[in-house]
Amino acid sequence: MVKEGHEVHWLTARIPDTAQDEDYSGIKIHRTRILFQKQYKFPGRLTYAFTSIPVAVNMAKNMDVLQFNTFVAGITGWLIAKLARKPSVLFCHEFFGHKWKHLGQNIVERTLYPYVEKLIVRMPYDAFACPSEYSKQTLIDAGAPADKIFVIPHGIDFAIFNSESRNKGEELRRKHALENHKLFGFTGRLNIKKVGHSKNIVGLLKAAKIVMEKMPDARLVLGGSGFEELGPKLKELGIEDKTIYLGTRPREEVPHFFNMLDVVVCPALAEGFCFMIGEALACGRPSVATALGAHNERIVHEDTGLLSSETPEALADAIVKILNDKEIAEKFGRRAAEETKKLTWENSIRKHLEVYQKVMDEYKSKK
Repeated sequence: MVKEGHEVHWLTARIPDTAQDEDYSGIKIHRTRILFQKQYKFPGRLTYAFTSIPVAVNMAKNMDVLQFNTFVAGITGWLIAKLARKPSVLFCHEFFGHKWKHLGQNIVERTLYPYVEKLIVRMPYDAFACPSEYSKQTLIDAGAPADKIFVIPHGIDFAIFNSESRNKGEELRRKHALENHKLFGFTGRLNIKKVGHSKNIVGLLKAAKIVMEKMPDARLVLGGSGFEELGPKLKELGIEDKTIYLGTRPREEVPHFFNMLDVVVCPALAEGFCFMIGEALACGRPSVATALGAHNERIVHEDTGLLSSETPEALADAIVKILNDKEIAEKFGRRAAEETKKLTWENSIRKHLEVYQKVMDEYKSKK
């Protein structure tokens, strides 16, 4: 948006070792204090909904339209817009609804968050936006008016995520002596505690054990944060020697990770968009994902990859099917790269601007 000449300001929480104001590639970032900084995840970040109000109202007076993001900012965003007398859009990645009972980090999230979601969608926002049809349905289920919800998919950075780094993927294979193995894997949050349940990493590990029993030369490759939580489970399943952890890596090197794999797997139980699958597909990699969340909007079943149930057995069957059939893998990869080309940030920006203009025009007509 900045590159197209729009002025963009972003208000967020100020945590230790960050500046109060910053210019990031033309985006004006402003940070306001929160309480309980050392307990940022809970309850620290929740206090932002209230500590940010005075600063946000003052900033908003100079804006044309305000966009708030759930979860935290959505609680009081409508009030900021009302006090500043500006049109507002709430962007919701997804709502968990009843899933909070299983995915919540603590008793507050498990018991209160489903009601908070229902409260948020009843607030007087001028429009709601979300990145997938799945997300839209979660909003409708929570009580949001369907005619005020706009689906705006995110974009993929094709300058980074493409098949051109295939050679780098082969280098990674050689570096870790994996040239003669079939590789499947996942990169992202590997945590299995608290809210980490949503990624279903334990399900992936159980599926990996089945895959390795059927294909002794197969190896599970993981990247990202939280690997330290997996040790006991890997040992229990007896696959620690066949699991390779490559750590975290700079964003520009993530395509190297995808391009070393024969199959990219996302076992998640809920996804509002799934950047990992989108980016892997852009790299031309065949993928397997659960038929949950927005996965069926990223993967075209039996065309760009395979969708399965979340059970380890089903995931394993899908992974093995691709690993055992080079022709299918090549077809999926080729079609994946083609199908994903429509997910451009230019399209996403255009749709955002259309929604902004709509709420601005409607707001003016009410005056």
